[in-house]
Amino acid sequence: MNSFRFIHAADLHVDSPFRGLTQLPEALKDMVLQSTFAAWERLVELAIQADIDFVVISGDLYDGKDRSLKAQWRLQRGMERLSAHGIPVYLIHGNHDPLHEDVRWNWPEGVVVFEADKPRTVIACRRDGEPAAVISGMSYRDSAVYDNLASMYPDVPEQAAEAEQSVGREGGFSRSSHRSPDGRLYRIGLLHATVDGRAGHDPYAPCSKRELIEKGYDYWALGHIHLREVLHEYPFIVYPGNTQGRHVKETGPKGAYVVDVDAHGHASLQFRALDSVRWRNEQLEVTDLPDLQSIMELLDVKMNEWRQEAEERLTLVRLTLTGRTALYSELQRTLLVQQWIESWNQQELERLERFGETDIVWPVGIRLECSPDMDVDAWRASDSFPGDLVRLADESLRDAAKRDDLLEEALGAFRQQPRLQQWLAVQPDDIRNDWLREAMLLSLEWLQSEVKDA
Repeated sequence: MNSFRFIHAADLHVDSPFRGLTQLPEALKDMVLQSTFAAWERLVELAIQADIDFVVISGDLYDGKDRSLKAQWRLQRGMERLSAHGIPVYLIHGNHDPLHEDVRWNWPEGVVVFEADKPRTVIACRRDGEPAAVISGMSYRDSAVYDNLASMYPDVPEQAAEAEQSVGREGGFSRSSHRSPDGRLYRIGLLHATVDGRAGHDPYAPCSKRELIEKGYDYWALGHIHLREVLHEYPFIVYPGNTQGRHVKETGPKGAYVVDVDAHGHASLQFRALDSVRWRNEQLEVTDLPDLQSIMELLDVKMNEWRQEAEERLTLVRLTLTGRTALYSELQRTLLVQQWIESWNQQELERLERFGETDIVWPVGIRLECSPDMDVDAWRASDSFPGDLVRLADESLRDAAKRDDLLEEALGAFRQQPRLQQWLAVQPDDIRNDWLREAMLLSLEWLQSEVKDA
């Protein structure tokens, strides 16, 4: 077996629309909208600079069935660069970009697209023409595929590759040799699938980890799940995650794996970040902070720490303040959070516009999930008016009808504002629960302060 190096990427989602950016200034919005293209271009550059033998992409190159010409053209330019450097690309299409006749594209030499009717198998070679691996893959024909595609992959892919060659279907560039002395090559399976089920994800092309292990392949190059994860080693079963995070639930570094395979078939994986915009979802504990100034200083410190970690990337942060604090009512009643955001954002815009700095850290929202510095459980157990208040809130949180009756009574003054009334009517249960919980805590804190002052 010959040693070789390849890149495993998936879920590029090029030209993703990035909904919900209305609050971003235009300069930052443009950086976000260009980020999936930038990640693709960084992938191409990595393949060239790291002396990669070939690249595999495990589905969802595009964000939707109807590819924009912009997305197709940017991908085409990258493929042409790889082709010019003699680096083949082996790719499948997934649920976001199913392969059908209306979306065919003429890729340059060296780009192999696996069809959707059944698995296809090809031999991939090193850049010197020596055989490296045998690759099997299958694209989606429709947006929703519930068949177990993995079960259709050949058990002996070398034989399937020989059959492909015998009918003139050979992928990649023409090479001098395609046979390994013992007939066994490193086996790679490209698969856009859900392994062992995933909460919050459609169960497309479902299969089990055990099934993939028993199939006899050396590396399953998976796509579909955007969380980077190595499910198993020897054989490797790998989700590289997407190349660029697209919202606050896709946090942390995003990119692809560089995989080195030695002459004994042993693989080592190195993750390489490709994202130009990074999302963070952070919680800050404010329990021990004595005043509002301390909270603002903590926010400044943390934002600058995240700037250093981002390595010249734009960072979009959703912050949540947590913990029991004597500052609870002040945080609720003052404009501290809004004032801090406005001040911080003005500073960041100045860094971008005057100095061209790209390591911007931008808060996309701050949520207050802290609580008053009191023992709510003690009040709940007490035979007192505050105890009745807590128990009433508990009961209303368990019964949506009672909760809505309370809210309707409290917000009755807004009935004369049609637009506001419409907005209130469509708020989801979790938001309504937050309103009720916050009202209970504010009332409880006020009652407690009245007792202390009496």
